[in-house]
Amino acid sequence: MFAPEQKRALLIGFGLILAASAILLLIWLGMFLPGFAGEVFRKLAGMMWTPIIIDCSLFLLGIILVLSLNWFIRSRQGDEYVYLEQVNDPPEGLPDRARSAIFREAPESQGIQPGLAAIEGALELNDLSEATTLLFELPPDQLEHPEVLALRITLSRRKGHNAKANELLELLRVKSPRHPLCEEQTPLDPPPGG
Repeated sequence: MFAPEQKRALLIGFGLILAASAILLLIWLGMFLPGFAGEVFRKLAGMMWTPIIIDCSLFLLGIILVLSLNWFIRSRQGDEYVYLEQVNDPPEGLPDRARSAIFREAPESQGIQPGLAAIEGALELNDLSEATTLLFELPPDQLEHPEVLALRITLSRRKGHNAKANELLELLRVKSPRHPLCEEQTPLDPPPGG
């Protein structure tokens, strides 16, 4: 009927209610003690059952219990801040449980790889203006990364900027001499009049 976590939460809640009830019962029973002790408990019970004081004391007792229980749960289970990854436009037939994932630790950064894939896709579609826009969105310190240089060379050649492509190819040869683009391509002559 109840999950184990729910049973544990109910037991803790009932335990707290029973503990508060036991304290109130002990104060009420203390009123029947003879002498000074009974007088102290009678005064304490009289003050506790005064309408404004009982409301304030129960409110403060509740706040203290909730905060202490929250502190105890956080110390046992850790921070409740999580990272949620969701599929925005899931394909048909994707089960609900596969549409999102929860991570306790921050996912590792994918760096510039998603941007490179988008640029490659734009080049495959021969959308040179989109590829140029996506290149400008990359961080400036990544523009001389070998994979980015290879895409810049391809883009420059497709736009007909052979001098710029040759310059980038030389930079790629310096940065990564074993890159496949360095071995297979030779510098092109600039177009006439350029």
